[in-house]
Amino acid sequence: MYTTRKEKNETQAAVGLRFRSIVMPIKRASISLLVAIMALSSFLFVSPASADNGDWVFCANENSNCAFSGTKEVRFGTNNSYDYRQITNGFNCTVASWGSDPAPNQGKQCYTRDVLAEGTPRLTVDVSDHNKKMTITFSEEFAQAGTQEALKDAITLERSETSGYLPLAASDSISFSSSESGTSLVLTLGTALTGNANAIKIAPGAFVDIDEVPYSLDLEVRNIAARDLIAPAFIGAVIYGSGSQLHLKFDKDFTINAPAGADQNQINALLKSKISVATDGEHFAPILGEDHEVRQDASRQIYMRYANDMKIVLGTQTVIKIAADTLKNAEGSLNEEMLLHVSPLVIQSAVISGDNHDVTISFYDDIFDNTDENLINNIYLIKDGSQQDKQLVEGDSVAVVSGKLQIHFKEALSGASNYIYIDGGALKDRYGNIQNERAVTAPIQANVGGVDPFPADTTAPVYQYSYFSNAFQDLNIVFNEDVQNAKETEAAFLQGIYRYGSDWGWGYGLPQGTTLTFSGSVATIHFAAPLTGYQYYFQFNANMFKDTAGNRINNGINTNWLSTGSNELSYSNGRFSYNGRWLSIQFNADTDIVDQTVVDGVSRLKESISYSLDHGATYKTLDELDVVSVYGRNINILFHDAIKAGSIKFKIAEQVISDQYDTKRNKAAEVELAYNTPEITGYMLSNTASEFIFTDNALWRNQVKTVLLYDGKIGIGRQLNSSEYQLSEGKITIAKGVFQEGQYYEILVNAEGYSTKYFDGRAYKSSELFYMTAPVMTTENGITAKINLLNHAYQDEFTGNQSVVFELFNGTTPVSIVAANLKLGTGTYSANFNVSDAATNPNYTVKAYVVSKYSSDPADVGLNLASVKTQSEFDLALMNMGNNNIED
Repeated sequence: MYTTRKEKNETQAAVGLRFRSIVMPIKRASISLLVAIMALSSFLFVSPASADNGDWVFCANENSNCAFSGTKEVRFGTNNSYDYRQITNGFNCTVASWGSDPAPNQGKQCYTRDVLAEGTPRLTVDVSDHNKKMTITFSEEFAQAGTQEALKDAITLERSETSGYLPLAASDSISFSSSESGTSLVLTLGTALTGNANAIKIAPGAFVDIDEVPYSLDLEVRNIAARDLIAPAFIGAVIYGSGSQLHLKFDKDFTINAPAGADQNQINALLKSKISVATDGEHFAPILGEDHEVRQDASRQIYMRYANDMKIVLGTQTVIKIAADTLKNAEGSLNEEMLLHVSPLVIQSAVISGDNHDVTISFYDDIFDNTDENLINNIYLIKDGSQQDKQLVEGDSVAVVSGKLQIHFKEALSGASNYIYIDGGALKDRYGNIQNERAVTAPIQANVGGVDPFPADTTAPVYQYSYFSNAFQDLNIVFNEDVQNAKETEAAFLQGIYRYGSDWGWGYGLPQGTTLTFSGSVATIHFAAPLTGYQYYFQFNANMFKDTAGNRINNGINTNWLSTGSNELSYSNGRFSYNGRWLSIQFNADTDIVDQTVVDGVSRLKESISYSLDHGATYKTLDELDVVSVYGRNINILFHDAIKAGSIKFKIAEQVISDQYDTKRNKAAEVELAYNTPEITGYMLSNTASEFIFTDNALWRNQVKTVLLYDGKIGIGRQLNSSEYQLSEGKITIAKGVFQEGQYYEILVNAEGYSTKYFDGRAYKSSELFYMTAPVMTTENGITAKINLLNHAYQDEFTGNQSVVFELFNGTTPVSIVAANLKLGTGTYSANFNVSDAATNPNYTVKAYVVSKYSSDPADVGLNLASVKTQSEFDLALMNMGNNNIED
């Protein structure tokens, strides 16, 4: 309902009115009681009028300050759920300040209106019957002064869509009633109200009070809002997780039209049952997955999420259907069936102009700017040959024209692989849909011959590296081109550096007395005294450096951890291969290392390296056929003749390698590496002797002194005796009975002058190492046979010896064999047989085996290592091993 106030320009006091509810009792009371009641009134709640905006004036949204002077009537809430009171000189429009929440989980507002003087009646207006009925209720008892016709003539109406008051229409009617229980005037309109700026005015003299004294002022109520009879409308979706999550957004608050008393779980289930999805825009399917989530989120959104990385939105035609009578607005209006187009923006093409300055990006639907005219700061270019994105710069421009994105580059594009990407949320389609993830074009190839003869420099400098110099008193930051200070002053630059020093701690700014200079591509920070901590780190924020053309670096720059220790590269790690063929030597560089012995394109690094096989007693140079290379932070040596000794000691001369920018060179290194033991493979078998194979190294084999067995069940190791193992060329055989089925073991082989060789595993019966299915044949283009294979004994660092064999038969006659020695994991294996009559000869069959060895002697295939299982048995075993890709 809507309430009235005395017009602000009215100065004449209302006289002759006697109010049954207030004035009469006060006249019989004392003056002191009157004063007490007036003082109390500023703290009293005002009786709420039902559903009114009337002469209420918006003051503030929730969590903002509602400022005014003097005493006002104030209401706090939304959607016809309001609390009322009188407040003096403003307040914070918050639940905490108000002391209660009249509309939980909804955004609220604060409104004010003047406190009426004594003698001024307040009118309340209620709009009903599809906005065709206005019920005006008076705060005091009035009587009709004249005839019904005279009263209608005294009433004028201003509608939201018109300007000024007009008499009531002939199709409008009124009725008036008055009694001690209340006074009301009902207007029945021929044409419904719309909007929220309606007003009613009743001329002076239309009513008299209980003493039959005419009321001599206008009665007016403004800002009368028609009831909202329109259901919530869809205004777009925000898509996340590549389509697995989204928010459906609507233009007004709503609730779910659930039965009275339904709890939240029941409401969510009802909402989920009312929604279906068609990824092709036509064939709708309900949301059946129990783990899929659908719920109302806040007052104007529906949140949807599919579990298990399934997608709600797929492609460009996804439509979500919401059944009729699902959503209800504050006035109870229900939605009709809604078809919501929710597919996000997808780039269809990117066309470059002939001069390579302009790119037009088309989408599968027209696009619109969603950035409040800040689109240029949400678009980035990755130029051909670069991995770093760059923002658009001065002289570049962006516009949405005819539903397409047009980008002009001041500097022409060049090369075959330019990319443009657009921040999530920067664009929306005609339905209001927003993709919350970045969109990127396919590679854009510049036109040949379209190269700008005078290209503008729009590329920001690229940071290269940092290093200390001048006895750790200077920090040098190096770029790929000349750089300058992009801050207003040197002081602003230095204080904007975020740094760590072992003697400083973390923080912004550098010590007093620090200065900054720029020289070419190097920025130098000079400290007042040499740094004495052991470790430092520096971070430069965006827009601190620029080039001579004004291009700024728009991302942060971090130095490596910089040490004030030795300014030399030193040995940090090394690896000597099991087969003695290669040696890798790593240095503690922050960057890739560089060979500094190259002269006229020829490296002399090999001449700076020597090695010893007798622990440093004597050294020899590398052979002419040995190969030395530099890769990453390593010097790699490939020996033409494998080293058979158990260890190697190498020496590298000083100053022969550097970091990438030659700020550090190596000091001389002399290091011994061992672990030159052969790789051993095989299975631990409980039902027969176990063979372990290695590439024979007679020098190592002849120095083997003991073989130790560690039993995982009892946690104790023991030395095997000569009856329990046999060492021969390329093979260690451990006797049957040493290993017990299902137990874990570790074997340690000790050879004099060599590091201990370890290998481990769990013991199996030979036929239980693998499960396999029977071969399945197809006869298209010859014969293809496939088996599924499960490796029970597979471990990350240990794989046995086995061969998979496929044998083709024509009836009972062997035709062909396909075999391979493989390190077999769980998976599918196949073999192809090239026979011309595969499709017409029904007598072809294929058998498959997994055996411990396969050689030129078909009669000696070692042990059968696999059991044939049905597909169901195989699948169950696979599941029990945890290899079925189910999430933990």
